[in-house]
Amino acid sequence: MKTLKGKKILVTGAAKGIGRGIAICMAGAGADVIVHYNAAPDEAAILVAELRKRGSDAWSWHADISDDAQRDDLFAEIRKRWGRLDAAVNNAGWDPGFIPLEKIDTQFYYKLTDINIKGTLFCCLEEMKLMKDNGGSIINIGSVQQDTSVPGRTLYAMSKGAIHALSGQLALEAGPMNIRINNIAPGYIEVERMMKNQDYDANEIRRSIPAGRVGKPEDIGNIAAFLASDASSFINGHSLLADGGVHRKLARLE
Repeated sequence: MKTLKGKKILVTGAAKGIGRGIAICMAGAGADVIVHYNAAPDEAAILVAELRKRGSDAWSWHADISDDAQRDDLFAEIRKRWGRLDAAVNNAGWDPGFIPLEKIDTQFYYKLTDINIKGTLFCCLEEMKLMKDNGGSIINIGSVQQDTSVPGRTLYAMSKGAIHALSGQLALEAGPMNIRINNIAPGYIEVERMMKNQDYDANEIRRSIPAGRVGKPEDIGNIAAFLASDASSFINGHSLLADGGVHRKLARLE
């Protein structure tokens, strides 16, 4: 069923990983998709071609969302081409991996927060402007680490906690404009970066997940497509954990 037929949807950080899975699911449900990317032009072009084969009026745009001018250019182009958005998924972000406390400095802090917090906030605000006449759905991508603690993830977890809080606050403020804002918090999702890590062991990770498998980008994409659709019209200000049940386990240090 084409539950998103005719809808105009932006997916940030869409060229690879979770963003790619989201874009594919949106197009599969009938949406026209903007493939935003920053550092993967070849992958973005391949994805746009794939989405067009699925019938989507897809196009790509390069921007560093932490840069005010580049972010403004992205939204100016959306206004020029479409004049509106029906939904948006703010997936773009930076995951620096495991960083010990002694390695944290102000340069690292500003790089991470400018992308993950500032970038997400100002994308939300621009998306709301493009939805204010007809309503819409904004979906932010957080992380299970907004609620859980893992050594070496202090700043990353802080940034995702901010996105969780931001989503709830904006849901309250955007409600009168018929704009819904929700947050998806993924757990282990098998993406290219993870699989290229020589220490990655899918079987070991699978044993720690109650659902018995590692997540796929399309698992998050299907949730995002639902939240973008009219079927979720009464879901607002919600943070949805998508981790295969890991959050239900008692944490132990072994």
